[in-house]
Amino acid sequence: MTETRASAISDAVGGDRRQMRRRAGLALVALLLVALVAVLGIVWFADNERDRLTSEWQVRLGLVADSRKAAVEDWLNERRGEVLRLAANRTVQFYLVDLSDPELPREETDSSRQYIEGLMTSEAERGGYLPPRGQVATTGRDVSAQGGLILLDVSNNIVAQTPGAPDPSSLLPDSLRPGQVSVSPPFASGDGRAMIALFSSIGTPEGSAEGGIGLLVAIRPLGDDFFRRLEQPGDTTGGAETFLTDIDDDQIRYLSPLGDGTAPLTRQIPASMVEQAVVALQGTPAGSGSLVGYAGDEVLAVSRQIIGTDWTLIRQVPADLALSDGIRRIWMISGALLLALLLAGVTIVAVWRHAVSDRLAEAASNLSVALKESDRLGRLLRNVADAVPNGITAVDREEKVLFGNRAAFDRIGIPAREAEGMPLINLLGPGGSAPLHSANEKVREGHRSVRYVDDRGTGADRSVTQRIHVPLDDGGVLIVAEDMTEIVVEREARAAQLDALVNVLVDLIDARDRYAAHHSQRVARLSRRMAEAMDLPASQVVAAETAARLMNLGKLRIDPAILTKTEGLTPDELAAIRDSILHSADLVEGIPFDGPVVETLRQMQEHLDGSGRPNGIGGDDLLIPAQVVSLANAYVALISERAHRAARTPEQALEQLWPEAEKTWRRKVMAALVQASEVAAQAETGGDD
Repeated sequence: MTETRASAISDAVGGDRRQMRRRAGLALVALLLVALVAVLGIVWFADNERDRLTSEWQVRLGLVADSRKAAVEDWLNERRGEVLRLAANRTVQFYLVDLSDPELPREETDSSRQYIEGLMTSEAERGGYLPPRGQVATTGRDVSAQGGLILLDVSNNIVAQTPGAPDPSSLLPDSLRPGQVSVSPPFASGDGRAMIALFSSIGTPEGSAEGGIGLLVAIRPLGDDFFRRLEQPGDTTGGAETFLTDIDDDQIRYLSPLGDGTAPLTRQIPASMVEQAVVALQGTPAGSGSLVGYAGDEVLAVSRQIIGTDWTLIRQVPADLALSDGIRRIWMISGALLLALLLAGVTIVAVWRHAVSDRLAEAASNLSVALKESDRLGRLLRNVADAVPNGITAVDREEKVLFGNRAAFDRIGIPAREAEGMPLINLLGPGGSAPLHSANEKVREGHRSVRYVDDRGTGADRSVTQRIHVPLDDGGVLIVAEDMTEIVVEREARAAQLDALVNVLVDLIDARDRYAAHHSQRVARLSRRMAEAMDLPASQVVAAETAARLMNLGKLRIDPAILTKTEGLTPDELAAIRDSILHSADLVEGIPFDGPVVETLRQMQEHLDGSGRPNGIGGDDLLIPAQVVSLANAYVALISERAHRAARTPEQALEQLWPEAEKTWRRKVMAALVQASEVAAQAETGGDD
């Protein structure tokens, strides 16, 4: 009996042990499956985090690239303006006309040449095309390192040039229209300095658009004043750099200094080598990607095409420097998760294997350590995010806050940790959250980033914020907000100063001619009404109004006796008045208007059929604002009293102008005048003028 009981106990214990081993085996298999799924999830998380970091860096690089592209294009536009101004100099034009006259004595053209070469030398020194006078002699500088200005006749013979100017024969373009400036690819001077050449065809003094009577060549060194345009003010991104490239005969040429000390134009590598990834960015307005840089390392880069050239601006940063902190954080988080998973597994195995309280306590202690480490890493990540001045908020598909840094919630007085898990509408209210909801829905629908600008309040309470919404996984959205108030207010202040300057110039005009007093203001108001009736873009509406206000500025060069003359005007006097609009364009050419104000003034006397002046352009080449201001000026002039005639009625003025539709002005511009003149007549009846 004792043996039977012992055997039964032994069988029972053995059965319990077999059952425990079976359960332990099943638990171990389940644990291994969970561990495998968790590892795969961590790998997926790490890949997505790297992609997100790369996307954020490409946005940052793109902002800098856009800024540097604008700086380089501004520098080139300044040079184009210098060349166009000299090419339009009437003394230069008459000199080329005189050279084509075989009967004109050479001594007369020689004196003109000396004057023009002096003028060109002064312009070249002021524009940086060659050093100030006397510097070459005193410093012993090689003249091959300087640029210069060269004037060619129609046969490309040099007829005037600045001292020491290089030979331009190998640089000349195939063809060029008057008023157009061509920029050559950068080339190396005799001492290896980078240089460019600009070419402008010279038209006749009468402004003929048929061919040209000569060519102006401007050769300029690319010095620090140009290459500094590639440096982003206040940029502290370590290892990042911006440079210019182009492709010549399947060779990548580096046009600007490189971060490793390479001088401009000294590095040229076949496009088939490691830089082939960079070539993928060439020839496109904008591109980005993870590429192989000129040093053979992996870089994050974006490109921007420089308008009017074959140059490509590239902004890059070494991938290891850009992503190192983020990847380190990913590994730390992944390590903490793996550690937590490992500790959890150890705990489970220990419970099933030993069922001993001290082992369970030890496992719990280890798990506590892992949780503390995970909490420490979480605090580290939050501290890094809180140090960023821009507001950063991540929301899920239900618009609940997943994460937010201090800058995102300080302005509403809620700690970022307390905001997590709360819906945006509860934090910001219906009015504040509605724009964010709308933007997030567009991000989810298009699966791409969107950018918005919120402009609220006035005066000291004004706030301008730029928001970038970036898609995350599972319908989440990352919102990065940047305060742009100071930048926008400064830009608007500059615009107000420019408007004040225009008002001063208009007052000067009114003081000269009592019959034309307030004429430009009336034309400006009518031009704005016409442009708005045509639904033109805001920049063209403002350009038309501003050009109308300034169109009579050139009358400052006309004798007041002509402006107030009561009898008929002579042909010369009429020509002087017509040319005053072109003088107006010359006087304001250097003012940085936002729209095509100067171009509008120059085209006001052009006709749709090409019969106008000074260049005879027409059709689609004629600016709509120029047509608007031209027609508004003609209408206001007809309904206004002048020294030599009485004013016409609006009906008489429209009847006189209407036959010119599709000859001088577009029909839709005439229709806009009819609509706007009714509004203008009502405004005048109400005392608006």
